[in-house]
Formats: sequence, C-alpha cells, structure tokens
Amino acid sequence: MRPVLLLALAASCESHQDSGLLPGCGNGILEEGELCDDGDANSDTSPDACRTDCLPAACGDGVCDAKEACDDANAWGGDGCTPACTVEDGQLEAEPNDTWQAAQTWDGRIVHGALEEGDVDCFDLDMDDCSGFAARLLTPCPAPATLALHDPTGAEVAVGTPGADGCAMLDPDEAPGARFLAGGRYAVCIHGLLDAPVPYYALEIAPVAPEDAAWPLEETDDPDGDGRPDRCDDDRDGDGVLDEEDNCPDLPNGPGAPVLAPSRQGFLRTWLAAGPYWGTSSTDACRPSDDALVATDEAAVAPGLGDSAGSATWTVLWSLTDRLEFLTDYGAVDPPREVYTAVYVRSESTRGLTLALGPDDGARVWLEGEVVMDISGCQGTVVDLFTAEVTLRAGWNRMLVKVRDQGGAWGNYVRFLDAGTPVLDLELSLDPDGSWAPDQEDSDGDGIGDVCDDTPFSG
Repeated sequence: MRPVLLLALAASCESHQDSGLLPGCGNGILEEGELCDDGDANSDTSPDACRTDCLPAACGDGVCDAKEACDDANAWGGDGCTPACTVEDGQLEAEPNDTWQAAQTWDGRIVHGALEEGDVDCFDLDMDDCSGFAARLLTPCPAPATLALHDPTGAEVAVGTPGADGCAMLDPDEAPGARFLAGGRYAVCIHGLLDAPVPYYALEIAPVAPEDAAWPLEETDDPDGDGRPDRCDDDRDGDGVLDEEDNCPDLPNGPGAPVLAPSRQGFLRTWLAAGPYWGTSSTDACRPSDDALVATDEAAVAPGLGDSAGSATWTVLWSLTDRLEFLTDYGAVDPPREVYTAVYVRSESTRGLTLALGPDDGARVWLEGEVVMDISGCQGTVVDLFTAEVTLRAGWNRMLVKVRDQGGAWGNYVRFLDAGTPVLDLELSLDPDGSWAPDQEDSDGDGIGDVCDDTPFSG
C-alpha cells in the first residue's frame, strides 16, 4: 500500500504545481475545511471579504459588513453594539449602579447592558402617586435574570421572573407590589439568576399613569372604601385627618370617621378586648372557664375603652380582616388562655336574627346579659360553624364574647344572619353610652391615639 500512497501524494502535488499554487487557505482554491477562498482578496479588514482563515465575513469578526449596523467583535452588550451586530438604540448602562441607592437614572428609553458574574444593574425613576410600574427584558434573553422593584426606602416590593420566552417581566397585573404606588423615587434592579453572568440585555420600562390604572380594588387595598388604595392614600383610614397629622393613621378615629358597621360580608371586626387570662380550668373539653375574670358579675359588664378588666384593661381590637386574630396581641402566654371581646350593636327595630360564630376553640356569648351560646368544641376557626337564634331589640344591644384557646391557633368569626343573609344595617359602638366618636382622643398624652394605644390611660 505504501507505493500507492506515494503515487497519490505525487498526483496531488502535480495538480498544485500545474496551477502554480501551494495547498492551503489563501490559494484561491476551495478545499476541505474551507467555506471560501478568494486568494489574495482574502482580508480581515475589508467588508464582506472572505477572511484569511477562509471563513466568510460574519458578525463578531470586528468588521462592519453590508448587512451589519456595527461589529465590535465581542459577545457582550451595553457597549453600543449588540452581539447580533445591531446598534443598541437607547440608553447604555453605566457603572457604578449595583444598588438601589446608586441606581443610574432612567432617561425614558430602552436600556442596554450586560451583567458579569455577581453583578447587579439598577435604574431609578420618579413614580407618580397611585401609578403602576411595568418592565420587561426584551427577547432574545441569553441567560435567565430577574427584575426587582424597590420603593423609596429601598424595600423590595415586587419581583419579575422569567416567563415562557425566558425573559423576565414585572407586570402590575400579576404583582400587587407594583401597582398603586405612593409617589416617589423607585429603582428596578436586574440580577442574573444565581448571580450568573448575562452577556446582554435590553430592558424596557413602562410606568403606568394613575389615570390608566385599571386594576380591581380589593378590600385589603382600600379598607376605608374611598377609592384610593392605602399605598397612595394620604388619609388611609378615611377619618378626615391626614396620615402625617393622625395619631392613629390606620384606624379611623378622626372627626370624619364613618359610623362603625359590619364588614361587607357582615362580620363584626371592631371590638373592645381584654386579656390574656391564663391558669383557668375548663369543665368540658375546650369550654371557657366559669371564672369571672373581667368583673364579679360578667353578665352585667358594660365596658368602655380603658376600663379595668380584672388583671387587664379594655382596649380596642380592630381587625382588618373578617377573622379576629388573638395571637398577635394575646399570645404571649402559654395555653390554655382566654380573651374577652365586647361590642354594642344597634338595630333600628326589634327582630329575630341568627348569631353565627366560628371560634378557635370554645366560646361563651352574652347578649344583654343572657348567655345565648356556650361552645365546648375544640376546633379551628370556621365561618358560621356555630349558630343560635337570638333577638336584637330596637336600639343598643350589649354583647360579650369569651373565647378559650387550648393551643395552636386562636381566633373567631362573628356576624348576624337573617335567613342566611349577612346583616349589614347595624351600627356598632365601643362606647356604652351610644355611638362611638373618639375624635383623636389621646387620654395619656403620649402621641398615640386611644384607639391604637395598648395602655390608653397610663402614659
């Protein structure tokens, strides 16, 4: 075989000798491994030329060819030329901008940049009161990244993660923290997933003007029902006193406070409360103790804010949800433990209604001094789990509820039903003498309104 091989080599050399050219890139002959070969016309600097490695001109070779707007010979963005050899038309990212405090000011255009390993790029802008924030990374996205929105204090309020196309989006329709923003300076920061590098990105920022905001208002967004969400409301509780001057800005205790009433679903959320009490015994499962803990005669108790309640004091328990939560204020002692809640209920007429409770655990209810419910069950809070037929007289009715906790969660649901329908036309009060109108009262002068004060009369 060896003589045959030598003969083949000789034949190959003869063909090149006949042409006067030696084999290899640049000889003008297209050979194996070459995609082009224009001989002396090969060039690494001429547009659209076959390159000296016998590869055709391409994006990334550092030469601006006919179909390229630019070519900077690198695969990184943020330098004016994309890795696809198109001009980065917009704002270029500029360091240092690694934190929300050092954020680069957004100029209103698409932002082009890149992230090295562990890098973060932040851009800030002024947001109008009650506006929304939208942003997205434009395709293609070569590496996964996330978007994080920071409010004027630096708190992270919303996050956008990669979608089906691999590009992160921060959408106020999906992220509650990005809508109904209080006015001020906000920053959006781009992070590579797990701090991985992102060779290039194009960030589109699109603030949503207040007049264009069309997100539905949930009750938790706007507890005072004035049409302005708490996040951008300078009178969050709707009591006619601006938050900056209000000694209790989240609970209505000003001259413009609405009449206390059940929630939209009929639940009683506003109570006087006293507790916790512990060291008592139950005679049946989780039934409240028979100990009179707030007064010698519990049936006659008609408390007011700040009144003595045995070892405790009557203060305001104002729930922002239909479920009353006792652990927050009264969970500092170990179970078994007990708490009392009291409220005055006004009805326009005498009528028979259904009192519905959902306590965790047992409960006892007095209505106008008469025990109308005595629950010994051990269970979690379930809406309308226990019911009793009662009569509300015309005018004010005094109601006292005692709830025992044997361990775990601790709370209650309370409302009145009329043939299964929640009763909404009731007035509630925390004052034994009639309608409740605190009007910014601060009995101990500590700057905290009595409604918000755990010790309203003791400084």
